[in-house]
Amino acid sequence: MKKRGISIRYKILLLLTSLPLITLSVYLVLALRIFEDDKIAYVFDSSSNMSGTMAAQIKTQLNSVLGTTKPIFQDYLTQQKFTSISDSIFLNEYNLEAVVVFTPGQAGSYQQTALLEKVPGQTVGVLGGLQSQMATYFTEVEVTRRMVKVPFSDDRVFIFEKVSDETKTRNTIFLVIARMSEATEMFRTALSQKMYLISQDGTVLFGPDGSPGYKLQETVAPAFLKNISSQVAQGAETTKASNGTELLVSFSRAGFGDLTVVTTVEKEKALGAVQILIRKSLIFFGILIAATVILSLFASSGITQALTQLFSATQKVAEGDFNIRVDVKSNDEVGSLADNFNIMAAEVSRLLEQTAEKARMESELQTAKTVQETLFPETRAKIGPLAIAGYYEPASECGGDWWHYCQIGNKIFLWIGDATGHGAPAALITSAAKSASTIIERLNISPAKALELLNRSIYDVSKGRIMMTFFLASFDLETGELVYCNASHEAPFLIKKGEGPLKKKDLIPLNEVNNPRLGQARDSVYEQTSIQVEEGDSVFFYTDGIPDIQNPGKEAWGEREFLKALIAANKDYPGVNDSVDRFVVTFQGHRQGAPLVDDVTFFVVKHEGLQ
Repeated sequence: MKKRGISIRYKILLLLTSLPLITLSVYLVLALRIFEDDKIAYVFDSSSNMSGTMAAQIKTQLNSVLGTTKPIFQDYLTQQKFTSISDSIFLNEYNLEAVVVFTPGQAGSYQQTALLEKVPGQTVGVLGGLQSQMATYFTEVEVTRRMVKVPFSDDRVFIFEKVSDETKTRNTIFLVIARMSEATEMFRTALSQKMYLISQDGTVLFGPDGSPGYKLQETVAPAFLKNISSQVAQGAETTKASNGTELLVSFSRAGFGDLTVVTTVEKEKALGAVQILIRKSLIFFGILIAATVILSLFASSGITQALTQLFSATQKVAEGDFNIRVDVKSNDEVGSLADNFNIMAAEVSRLLEQTAEKARMESELQTAKTVQETLFPETRAKIGPLAIAGYYEPASECGGDWWHYCQIGNKIFLWIGDATGHGAPAALITSAAKSASTIIERLNISPAKALELLNRSIYDVSKGRIMMTFFLASFDLETGELVYCNASHEAPFLIKKGEGPLKKKDLIPLNEVNNPRLGQARDSVYEQTSIQVEEGDSVFFYTDGIPDIQNPGKEAWGEREFLKALIAANKDYPGVNDSVDRFVVTFQGHRQGAPLVDDVTFFVVKHEGLQ
């Protein structure tokens, strides 16, 4: 801070009072407009990312349904009926509810000629409720070849697909009725934004109120729908709702049929923070202008040059240039004001950059977290003789751990993996693992072969930069045999039920085989082995984040305390729920609320026998 010389009160001229008044007023107007425009741009960017993400997810799910049903279509077109191949594919796809075949009759209208359904007799009632609309649907699909409808207020999607024979003279229309529970729930539960899945004519298929069939014109202005019906793949603009409320609306085409995801945010709510900023800025600038006018009353011509520099600098700031600096040599209040101005401009420039980057990163991480939460199964389950309970807590917004269970035929597959590190890159790898596992589940292959396929998928995604440890086991419901394959993951513990309390010798690590990590090399070959699981036995699966748990003093829990806690939690061979709850209480007692250094994931599987 410079030492003050002669007081500034003797230097400021009354003639210059208008100069800071005008400058600060212009700065206030322009700065607030810039803040408002930046806020709107941020909302548009966030909503566009959300609509784009949802559009991609809808496209992926619908393409997955059609990818599953295409062999059924081909089988019917070849045999003119559904064979055992079609039945097998249909029954193994849990999302499918029915596949109906319509062919042209003698009068030219389409008639039902074949049917696959999960619940006998249910499809007849469904089609009966759509009898008055089916002719319109057939006419529309004749033109578009593919059409998606949601005629009921639930999660059922009706996909119409027109397929022509080799001569292109006879058409067959397949109607696929599928469930899309996860997508429906995301449209209904969106909080800060309202999301709609609409067709080209503006009909809402999925929306926040869960009632399909109404037109989006009831929510937004028709002019906006005209933009959606154009060939633009993605866009955003300001429009008005039917009640006059201003809306910030963005849309993204799903790339499947004529579907589009629309996201709406009320402009008033989106700019709530800007309104607060405006009020505070008015108070601040009011005080500043008043002080400037009072000081200007005692002006003198000796500091005219210094004030001119400050005036030019404030103009640059009003234009958005916060990198401007002033060089005033005087040792009075004007010099101090110049120093403070330079500090303020530098600080504002730094804060604006940090705020923009933080907002962008938070938006991306929140979107990734929302998507990743859909990758995990229910934490409590009972499948045949196996009881399952698990726990997952990421070290940051997005985690690199993943666990899963599923039944394939007479076997229950148990999956657990840990990607390198944590955060968004690791979350992308877990998403790739989940996507690949969804396809692998349909192949009914051994754990070793499954990890070979999973390894290729991980390698193709990460190109060897991010790898994943993994442990995959399959439990035979008839024999109790547990076949497993390990890709450099922490070996689970088989907890053998004995006559007395559990001891360390009753913990059997499943470490007979160990293979390379997933993603290390594309052509890795994996070996497997097996072990018998008797009634009353349990298996504890976990990732390496558990021994690394630290307390506020940064003292790690360690392998020894981890094993002691595992034995204590299972000393009387409890059910899986009690086992998990006891173990969580123990490690949380050590942690004492300290941040996690790595993701924490584990689950317990117990052979309870057939009830």
